[in-house]
Amino acid sequence: MSKADVRIDVVIIGGGIAGLWLLDSLQEAGFSALVLNKGDLGQGQSVASQGIIHGGTKYFSDSTVADLAPMPARWRASLSGQQGPDLRPAAALAEAMQMWLPPQLGGGVMSRFAQATMLRQVQERPACDWPSVLAQDSGGHLFDVDEAVIDIPEVLAALQNLHHGRVRGLPEGTNLSLSESSQGGMIVDTGTVRIQTQRLVLTAGAGNEILLDQAGLPQFACQRRPLRQVIVRGMTQPIFMHCIGKNPKPLATITSHPDGGNGYYWYVGGLLAEKGVAQDPAELIRIAKAELRRLLPGADFSQSGWATHHVDRAEPAGQGGLRPGSALALRQGAVIVGWPTKLALAPVLADKIVALLRADEMKQGVEDIDALDRLPTPVIAQPPWQAVRQWN
Repeated sequence: MSKADVRIDVVIIGGGIAGLWLLDSLQEAGFSALVLNKGDLGQGQSVASQGIIHGGTKYFSDSTVADLAPMPARWRASLSGQQGPDLRPAAALAEAMQMWLPPQLGGGVMSRFAQATMLRQVQERPACDWPSVLAQDSGGHLFDVDEAVIDIPEVLAALQNLHHGRVRGLPEGTNLSLSESSQGGMIVDTGTVRIQTQRLVLTAGAGNEILLDQAGLPQFACQRRPLRQVIVRGMTQPIFMHCIGKNPKPLATITSHPDGGNGYYWYVGGLLAEKGVAQDPAELIRIAKAELRRLLPGADFSQSGWATHHVDRAEPAGQGGLRPGSALALRQGAVIVGWPTKLALAPVLADKIVALLRADEMKQGVEDIDALDRLPTPVIAQPPWQAVRQWN
């Protein structure tokens, strides 16, 4: 088969939440765009996310990301079809997270929450309305936090369906070639299709490192912050909860996901997952069992199975390995590399990339995308709990 040509304004490489949200934003802004993805959509970071649309409330340090504050409202506007990409097919798993503060916490943490309550970011729940996983006679405080929880595979599917013909996969074994075009812009060569584009945008997470080298841009340094999440199956009650200690980060953050029957998978992050990187899975599971029983004394683990899942979070390298303060988009010539840094900030990343194109006064060009039919339509990646092969 001879090679076919495609012309389009923007090619996005990376079909996670960030790339698919950006696709919708570019189309809405008047630029023709497409997403190319290696593997399944969301594979890697997106599908491994807990789906929490953080508003910044859980962070107790001075490094709170200011851009997070409006994100719960912005995502809800999309989930209700009012603004941004129409995500109505993807119902929220929970309208709010809960934040559990055990009685032994110091006054500094409680003072922070008193301020948040006054600002209506959180609302305290009376003990008579606590979930059964908590001991109501033990003291402590439980707050509802304005952070919706989304179903990642459903959101990926909704975003894909908005622009179905513009989301394409790279067949196994594809040797992708990236090069500058003599006409300006970039050429993306998949082997069967050669794409001429004004701008190439990289939103491939950990894959950005390889793509930047291929594009001749190794100066954009990347870093990894791995996690080892804990998965608990066989739970009868869904909870969505940050369990807070004296550390600025939650000891454990738990989201719940239907198992297709009458039960739920609990997906556990937080400090437990960050420290779990240094432990083998069996040791992490042993620690997680003890920690969750301590934090949630009313939880029934009698029918549970346990597993872990490694997540390699990728982002631009900051000074001293620090996380960037917000979503980041950097441009060199016709190439833009973007990292949302947090799932909730995908809309902010899209805003920044659209702003870069407008600042360059880039005009809509000729579109010719008929040959995209030569590339397959990717499927949605399985969430981690569906990919577990062995339960402890």
